[in-house]
Amino acid sequence: MMKLLITGSLGATEEDIRAIEALGHEVTVHKDERVPADHPERYEGVIGNSLFYYTGHEGFTSLKYLQITSAGYDRVPMDWVRERGIKIFNADGVYSGPMAEWTVMRILELLKHVPQGFRNQLAGSYKRDLGWQELTGKEVCIAGFGAYGREIAKRLKPFGPHITVFNRSIKEDPNVDSFRLLSELKEHLPKADILILAIALTPDTRHLIDAKALASMKKEAILINGSRGAVIDEAALVQALTDGKLAGAALDVFEQEPLAADSPLWKLDNVLLSAHNSYLGQNNHRRMMELVLRNLRQQE
Repeated sequence: MMKLLITGSLGATEEDIRAIEALGHEVTVHKDERVPADHPERYEGVIGNSLFYYTGHEGFTSLKYLQITSAGYDRVPMDWVRERGIKIFNADGVYSGPMAEWTVMRILELLKHVPQGFRNQLAGSYKRDLGWQELTGKEVCIAGFGAYGREIAKRLKPFGPHITVFNRSIKEDPNVDSFRLLSELKEHLPKADILILAIALTPDTRHLIDAKALASMKKEAILINGSRGAVIDEAALVQALTDGKLAGAALDVFEQEPLAADSPLWKLDNVLLSAHNSYLGQNNHRRMMELVLRNLRQQE
């Protein structure tokens, strides 16, 4: 049995709380993570997301279990977690399906020039666009192969591209044509028709895609980022898109969020933007609670 602090990021219903308490845990609900938690030393377990931005992690002296409601670990002081031997779990697989759907949607929108099509529609302009492309035969490079990367490959494979995955370790998957180490990504970029970033933000991956990497890509290539904004040097990306060195990009995440109203990205015709929305789906809460309860049972 643990004394658990559950924040509003879980969106727990009364039924959810009862299910957690039925496992023998004592639950305290802390709805707003922006408000510092009282007596953090009481809690042996935390289920939350950005809590440590507002309540110093040093105060959680009894913590031994941490469940975060995001897929990435970048909001958690991981050095402290490892040093203390705290068991940590992320939202593995909870959001990957909706994110993969968003990824496929954006790829097709860019290949089929959907933004221009909408502009023509609004203007009442009947113009045939002879530049539409198909996914079949494209070289798709996926950086990262966690749950998000796996779901992307599963959904893209039926369209007939060649899928190359770049990861920290070599894996096997029936939907992937080739696996390579992440360290080989930049030398392969000149071959990429579509680059998808599905990788966690770490000190090693910050600005993984910089000005040099972008300059090495085909001007017909497109870039999709649903992972973390800082994996790309945003200023360098703006320059590449403005100069026509890249055909287009779809971005759901940004170096600073919300994206500033004066960002040049808003005005670029070859860019599709969304407000960190790709993870949303009507089944997310069910998947999250199934994961939470499964991980809590493992602590018994």
